[in-house]
Amino acid sequence: EVIGVLRYVTSTRLVNRQIVLVCLVCCFVLTVVLAVVLLSSGYCIRSILNPVAEITEKAQRIASGSYGVQIQTPFKDEIGDLADTINEMSTKIAQNEKMQAEFVSQLSHELTVINGWSETLLAGDDLNDDTRQGMKIISSEAKRLTEMVMDLLDFTRMQDGRMTLAVEMTDIRGEFEDTVYMYGSRLAQDGIQL
Repeated sequence: EVIGVLRYVTSTRLVNRQIVLVCLVCCFVLTVVLAVVLLSSGYCIRSILNPVAEITEKAQRIASGSYGVQIQTPFKDEIGDLADTINEMSTKIAQNEKMQAEFVSQLSHELTVINGWSETLLAGDDLNDDTRQGMKIISSEAKRLTEMVMDLLDFTRMQDGRMTLAVEMTDIRGEFEDTVYMYGSRLAQDGIQL
């Protein structure tokens, strides 16, 4: 049995205002957090990703043979230390390449001088048989070392990409026939038959 009913009516305008105020504060906080995230990500990109991309690009140039390339970085943090280390490595590689080129050039020159003098002495008639035999050995060894130096230079050029291989079709049968024709008579004299 119902004894009575009480109905309480009040305005929700104050509650609505509180809800709107809470929503506005949440939107403001969200906007501030979003702005902080965007600014920090922009700083991260400028201070980390861009220098790392530049370091990567310069390191790839160094790896492809552009020794002496330097990385410019205004930072004095780990990225700057990495850039300084790569710069030092690039400088030392460039110095080593220069020293290697000078060494090979000097070696080639000295071998040419040795070869020239041995040929000059061999052309003379005033050598005894033992000395002549020794000069022939010196001459042949100097020529062999000169060929090794030339192979080393070719190998260095291939590594640096300064020498490229031009692959083309050839008639291998014709090459073999020419070789057999050229060396067949010489080999037949030694008792070798092709």
